[in-house]
Amino acid sequence: MSILANRRVLLVEDEFLILAMLCDMIADASATVVGPATTLDEALQLAKVAEMDAAILDMNLSGQWSDPVAETLGRRGIPFVFTTGYGVTERSQRFGARTVAKPYTWEALERELGQAISDAARQKPLDEEAADR
Repeated sequence: MSILANRRVLLVEDEFLILAMLCDMIADASATVVGPATTLDEALQLAKVAEMDAAILDMNLSGQWSDPVAETLGRRGIPFVFTTGYGVTERSQRFGARTVAKPYTWEALERELGQAISDAARQKPLDEEAADR
């Protein structure tokens, strides 16, 4: 069973064919697609209010960096993976985000997103302990 089973995954992608493929793959993993969002404005709105467990975030949406979405997800404590044709960049490092380079396989994306979810789950108790002090 996939680590994504029964989770809600925000999908942010501006390329229609990739978006359609990812929607199918997320459904095949027994997860629910939140969105999807194809523009920065749509993605930012969903990132602010939608109920989700994780996100797949295209780093560049029609020429606009998706940094505001990454910042919002980070503030909410929602793990995400960047997808990009640019490779690992300072953006990935700045947000502490895992990155999957395009073209990618579903296995690689699922592995990285699963690891991001696991990392966030391990970090959460530490954050809660710090808040109690």
